[in-house]
Amino acid sequence: MNEYIDKTYWIAVAHLPKWTIERTNRFIIQIIHENKMSWADFFELDKKGWKELFAFTEKELSDLEYAKNDMPRLAFIAEQLQNEGFQIVPINSSDYPVVLKENLKIKSSPPVLYIKGRKGLLQEDAVAIVGSRKAGAKALEFTDHVAKKSVKEFKVVVSGFAKGVDKQALDSTIEANGKSIIVLPQGILTFQSGFKKYYEPIVNGDVLVLSTFFPKAGWDVGLAMARNAYIYGLAKEIYVAESDSKGGTWEGVMDGLKRQRKIYVRYPEPKEKNANLKLVELGALSVNMDGKIVDSKVMPSKELFEPVSKNEVKEPSATYEDGKRNIEKDILELLNKGTYTTKEILLALKLDWDSRKLTNFLKKNPNIKAIAGKPAKFTRNDVISPSLFG
Repeated sequence: MNEYIDKTYWIAVAHLPKWTIERTNRFIIQIIHENKMSWADFFELDKKGWKELFAFTEKELSDLEYAKNDMPRLAFIAEQLQNEGFQIVPINSSDYPVVLKENLKIKSSPPVLYIKGRKGLLQEDAVAIVGSRKAGAKALEFTDHVAKKSVKEFKVVVSGFAKGVDKQALDSTIEANGKSIIVLPQGILTFQSGFKKYYEPIVNGDVLVLSTFFPKAGWDVGLAMARNAYIYGLAKEIYVAESDSKGGTWEGVMDGLKRQRKIYVRYPEPKEKNANLKLVELGALSVNMDGKIVDSKVMPSKELFEPVSKNEVKEPSATYEDGKRNIEKDILELLNKGTYTTKEILLALKLDWDSRKLTNFLKKNPNIKAIAGKPAKFTRNDVISPSLFG
């Protein structure tokens, strides 16, 4: 199969209309990992065939049928990407950054990355420097210091190519002969002016441009907000130069704190009008102009925030104990290893429950995710398929 044809399928799957990222990722697991099917084999089926083999909803069947009919247009885009030197990195590829999966999990890891530049940068330790578009002089000075410090430590600097802090982080990194990843708030085919401007560092392997959105999508405020999660997700360290009490930087930090990540915030100068101190109060670590911690703070208690998601894993209860055996705990430990049918769980754990009782328990347990199919399979909400996301 021509490489661009396979990429066509990935473009179709990654941008199914109004599918959540988690639903898309579980769909990928279901087809590629559990059913051992190629996308070519899957899309050779028609709506009737999909309905017979999989438990898709009517909307999902219609969405898949639409994607199949749209393949000629998507094939043209895939060929254009290939001819112009872009690469498509699907989530099951060894080139996909492990840190992104670790930070965003199955719920938020983008199914496909569109990149241009040296893809090896995706595997290197990265630092994100974020902040307001209208950042003041001190914030930009801080950004310059942290970027150049990161270069000396051989770390890649990740930024979002917005005015202010993002642009300063990129320029300072290039000036110091460092490596940088630009995370776009638009489709990668709409960044032509940027490719012209940064042609030399891209060709030299110093800058990688990355997008998660449909290749021809134009800049959009919604995409800019969504892009922030990927900036944070690609980095092992996150530095905030300046934040307002709302907007992309604030929302990104809030999400990071919910995920119990360490986030370093510049301690503001007297009379500065920003929300940096508020972020410190909520659990971020305050740092000086050189990025060194000046006032250690403990991570915020979970009571400050809602759980990361409604599927956040809870401790096994004692409700399902059988004598001295905690059956719920045994089931969850088994599901750590992958996905299983009701029958497989009964056999593996040698339970004396009947299938109906176990199925009812599995479907109602908040720690367990049902995967549609015939027969249905079950896994833990917080466990990602080891084959595709390990």
